[in-house]
Amino acid sequence: MMMKPNKPTPVNPPKPLHLGTHIDDLEKLYMKLPADIRDRELDLICRSAKKLIEQSERFYLEKDEEQAYVGYMRLMNLVQTIRQNKEYTRKKQMVTKLLGTQADFNRIFSKLNLLKTSLEARYREQALRKASATPSISVVPNNERNKATPNVTTYFIGDRQAITAKELHDMMNDPRVSLLIMDCRSGKDFEESHLRYSYLVNVPEHLLVAGMTAGKINHALPSESRILWSNRMVKEHVVLMDWNTSGNPVKDTPIYVLHYILCHYDQDIEETKIIRLDGGYESFLLYYPASCTNPSYRPPIALYAEGENIDDIEYPNISDIPMKEESFSKPGFKPTIDRNSKVAAVSLYQARQKPLEDILVEHEQILDKSKQNALDIINTERELQNLEQQEPSDAGLDETQESLLFEVMQLKDRQRDYEAEKARILEEEESYKEMEKEKQERGERISTEQAEKLEREAYERRLLEKEREQRELEEKCQRLAREREAKLTLAREQKRHLKENVPEPPKSYPDQQPAHVATNNRMPLFDRSAKPLADHNHNVRSTRDLDVVQRDFAPVYGNVGRGLTGLKNLGNTCYMNSILQCLSNTYFLNEFFHDASFKMRLNRSNNKTQGKIGEEVAAVIKALWTGQYKCIASKNLRYVVGQYERQFGGIEQQDSHEFLTILMDWLHSDLQTIQMQISTSLDQLPPSEKAWIEHFKGKGSYISELFYGQIKSTVKCTRCHKESATYESFSNLSLELPQDSNICYLENCLDMYFNGEEVRGWHCPKCKSNQDAIKKLDISRLPSIMVIHFKRFYADPETAAMVYRKKQTLVKFPLNDLNMTRYLARTEVNRNKRLTTFRYHLYGVSNHYGSMESGHYTAFCLNNIHQKWFKFDDYNVSSIDASDVQASAAYILFYSCLPDRPQSDVR
Repeated sequence: MMMKPNKPTPVNPPKPLHLGTHIDDLEKLYMKLPADIRDRELDLICRSAKKLIEQSERFYLEKDEEQAYVGYMRLMNLVQTIRQNKEYTRKKQMVTKLLGTQADFNRIFSKLNLLKTSLEARYREQALRKASATPSISVVPNNERNKATPNVTTYFIGDRQAITAKELHDMMNDPRVSLLIMDCRSGKDFEESHLRYSYLVNVPEHLLVAGMTAGKINHALPSESRILWSNRMVKEHVVLMDWNTSGNPVKDTPIYVLHYILCHYDQDIEETKIIRLDGGYESFLLYYPASCTNPSYRPPIALYAEGENIDDIEYPNISDIPMKEESFSKPGFKPTIDRNSKVAAVSLYQARQKPLEDILVEHEQILDKSKQNALDIINTERELQNLEQQEPSDAGLDETQESLLFEVMQLKDRQRDYEAEKARILEEEESYKEMEKEKQERGERISTEQAEKLEREAYERRLLEKEREQRELEEKCQRLAREREAKLTLAREQKRHLKENVPEPPKSYPDQQPAHVATNNRMPLFDRSAKPLADHNHNVRSTRDLDVVQRDFAPVYGNVGRGLTGLKNLGNTCYMNSILQCLSNTYFLNEFFHDASFKMRLNRSNNKTQGKIGEEVAAVIKALWTGQYKCIASKNLRYVVGQYERQFGGIEQQDSHEFLTILMDWLHSDLQTIQMQISTSLDQLPPSEKAWIEHFKGKGSYISELFYGQIKSTVKCTRCHKESATYESFSNLSLELPQDSNICYLENCLDMYFNGEEVRGWHCPKCKSNQDAIKKLDISRLPSIMVIHFKRFYADPETAAMVYRKKQTLVKFPLNDLNMTRYLARTEVNRNKRLTTFRYHLYGVSNHYGSMESGHYTAFCLNNIHQKWFKFDDYNVSSIDASDVQASAAYILFYSCLPDRPQSDVR
């Protein structure tokens, strides 16, 4: 019996083209999404995406290549919207369940590439057929046509990191090449002149700073650029271009940072070939002006050159070095009156309209605030008196009493600030009155109308009356404080007698009284609800024990808004709470910890904390931003911190600056997994770069990219002018405050830190002997997050024992536009040029109230979603006015130069 041969299964041909004549025609169909898509619920968007996947798969099986391509590309745009949704992180598992894993999307990317290749070939074939039907158009022979349309899309580049202008031009004009070009020049330069190419996106240089991620670039780009930016996920080649970089780019320049971000902080382009255009846009403009929108536009002067023309000498003239003694003699942000220069003072007077009237208005405003503050003190003191008369049966009585005591402490600090402001205003008033008197003696006319003088005199009489009322209120505040202190002293005496006559029951844990509280001013003991989790002598628990399921945040539920959750005080942990809230409101760090991929960057093998501190800090920050809790307890974090630094595991009050410095070191070690790129040997690198790499042992972290900078210390011999420089990395700057001043400016404190000082007996390598020298500090590398600490606590030299005092100086610091470029080392300007268009803006303050004997920490933070300032006082969170942020309690300032913007998708 003969077997019939099997017939081959027929292959269905693709459906005829019906949506366009070129691949670009399909872009109009998939680029547009419904206008209200961002406002829809995440579940609805995901269900729409799931339907889109099913439809596209059906079109793909039915060989309708155009519909399948449009559907898949529309899906990619929809996925970007899903990732930007505020609920994405919380519902990520649901999204994955509905839409599939990364592997599923990789298969879709493969299909997209196949569809794109096929469609481009078919569109060309269709164009050739139409051309062959027209007699006036020559027809390419079939054999040549087949050679001209090979079924490949990869442009051969090999392992090269850069391509020439000619190669890019060929790629742009070859429809087989899957290409996206990223232009990282400034937005202004891009608008003036750019390449004529469909898949070209401008990633402005001001976005390309350390700490940026691909996600944040996407948020910061205008809406029309985001779709183009998302094309990096499907393109086979991404070409980076700036003005004129040739060879390896200088570290920290925009094109270097963009390449770094795409390689280290973008999970969506793992298979994409990232290359640079050698010579930049300037080279392309030279060879192919017709492919540029404005060929006559010329590049600006190069900002990022290696610095060959800059002398290695930091200070050619030793007289150019400003000295520390000049630091507090210069005016700060607000002009002050120089009594020794009457000409300058008169000029300043004439520059303002009715200057004295303005000062009087400010004087009255300060008096009104001071009066209200004094009334608040009196009311709080009375609440404390009422509590003291109650029986201590209520479990929350001690906690309320503690809260009121802290409130009195803060109100008194604020009252001190008002007094400092009043003293400054009175000095200005006297200065202007003296100038008016001198002008009158010279016969000059001051006021345009006599009525102004009468009005001013009436204003001054009103101020005098308010000052009298203010003095009476302050006397009342002092009387109430003395009465409360006398009652506390009596209560302590009675308690001491009781202890002498009645035996105490055995205690299961040590006395919780803070060690630093003085015996003559001791605050009452409080029954803390949260005790240490375990004996701090035990070994550190395994990672398994610290799993998120085991964490006990002891939350108090309540819908308060994301980022507005308080932290419980676990026994004088207000110092820790203050720092955690400032870090929580560090927008880029917050986003990093919310990304699940951060766990892949944990350095479990480090010898310090094995990744556990980073894991616990991330858990606390994520809990603070759920918006579901009024307050939580950071028990696990406090326990783990106590294992590695026992002083932070107890119930004694600690210093928030010391905690922050150690915490930054821990977090850096826990995330130190990024290999630093070194294009040459260490000995051939600039000294600052070599010192940076050696400090971090060749491995960086997201913490080092955000918070760490570098100081250059220059010592110059006064005899031969020989210079010697060393470099040191820092995570915060500690600034001195004036010894005898109630008010100063941040600029003065920075001058004091960076200005020169005399050094006796420095061994000059050129003179071969000890010589006098001048030491000067400058910044060689600006951090993206600038943390500034004020040295408020000092050892009193007039006491025999080591007694510490606190400087209550009110430092006037800007909330915006802090310019640090004047403190840059001259030889390091090029490295930091990317920051000259920026100014640092304040987003967090760690405050300390009270004294060394009895103090309390809070935080002021700018919430990125609400764009409002909030006060974090342990578990209490309340909004405050921006004008209240400047206070003498300011201890640590958190500034950012990153382009933070209010985003609805802060996760």
